[in-house]
This record gives sequence, structure tokens and C-alpha cells, in this order.
Amino acid sequence: MRLLWILIVISTFSSCWPKVKPGEPRNNTQKVFGYKPVYGAETFAKKIIYANTPQPVVAAGNIYVKGDLIYQVETGKGIHVIDNRIPAQASRVGFLTINGSSEISIKGDFLYTNSYDDLVVVDMSNINSISEVKRVKGAFPEGRTNYFFVQPPEPGYYECPRYDSLVIGWKKDSVQAGCYKN
Repeated sequence: MRLLWILIVISTFSSCWPKVKPGEPRNNTQKVFGYKPVYGAETFAKKIIYANTPQPVVAAGNIYVKGDLIYQVETGKGIHVIDNRIPAQASRVGFLTINGSSEISIKGDFLYTNSYDDLVVVDMSNINSISEVKRVKGAFPEGRTNYFFVQPPEPGYYECPRYDSLVIGWKKDSVQAGCYKN
């Protein structure tokens, strides 16, 4: 009878133990190879830069067509500029870096997007000389902690980002096994 009681207690408490898949770290203090967030000072992280150098599409977002150009969001990083004068030969011609961006809209010559928690208005009348016209700080209060770029580009373990800082990228390194992306 005593042996039965001991088995019942052990089986009850064993159901509370965390289930760990083979090859996974047993706790979040174990070091694994994964991604570490790269933080940027707010003035650097929110700086808008246009380059005539196309970037690869990694995390494609929504698109907007205006005239012969297509603008495609690269979630968390900025906006691809695509020449669509000959639709069968559309090609990326530049990239507008706007860290923390996830949506765009265009009216006239003005592109509207978010940069983390700010609303940004960019004058696109001359693609080779873009300028930030207006920035409404804190227009999207959840944008600093709930933007799309809080996870690395590939599945696996990563260091959980601090939400009081702005993540501008990721680098592979040895990290605490705290967060995981499927």
C-alpha cells in the first residue's frame, strides 16, 4: 500500500515537470548558438536613408503602386523601391531604410509609414533626394514593444530583446536559450 502511495505522488508531481524535446536546452541559462539583438540609439535607429542599392527581400510586407514605381515593405527594415515601367522586367532599384516599419500608404508625393512607435511622412517627389517632412513621436504607443522586428530572420533560439531599446538587426552568436522562433 505504501509503495502504491509513493508511485501516485511521483506520477502526480512528474506531470508538473517541464517537457524538454531531445536536443533542446533544459533551462534558459544554457548557452546555445542563436541570434543576439543589435540595438541602436534612437537617433540612429530612426534615421531615414535612401540608397540606390537594392536589398534582398527577406520579410516581405504590403505593397503600394504609384506611377511606374512599386513600393514594398521589408518588415522592420524599410521599403524596397521597384521600377515597374516594363512590368515583365520589374526590378528593385533602391531601398529606403526606415527601421521598425511595417505598413505604408502614399498620397500624392508623400509616403506615410511607421518607424517603431512614430508616424513618419516622407517626401518622395524626387526619389534620389527624399526627405523626412514630419515625424509624430509616439503616434503608435504599442509600436516600440509590439513591432514585427522583435524576432530574428530564421527559426531557432535567440536572446529575448529588451523592450526599452530599439532592435535594428540580429547577429549570430552564443546566447542564453531564452526565446525560440519556430
